[in-house]
Amino acid sequence: MEHIAAFMLLIACGDDLRVCVEKPAPAIAYESVQQCELELAPAINAAGSASKKTFGRCIEVDPALFYEDAEIVWDVTAAGGLEVNIELINPEIGSGVVARSSTAEETSRLN
Repeated sequence: MEHIAAFMLLIACGDDLRVCVEKPAPAIAYESVQQCELELAPAINAAGSASKKTFGRCIEVDPALFYEDAEIVWDVTAAGGLEVNIELINPEIGSGVVARSSTAEETSRLN
């Protein structure tokens, strides 16, 4: 059985970064962060063909989260970075951040 260790998030924005949308990643999930990162640059280039700026990030997650209700919360910063958090949606425990991407300076990429 495969386990999921990472997923890719691609965000395409207009020139002023005010309007941004999620773009489909080449795979739903990856067995390792390294596998995701190998596909990140080509995915950014492919998704960015119709957008002024495209951001991408590989986010490492606990494989058990695949079976939980969670929300991916992202934000493109004014400095052109991409911040990503995964928050559990569980009425018994409440919401909380359970996964977070590296800092924008370390992993942000533009096309």
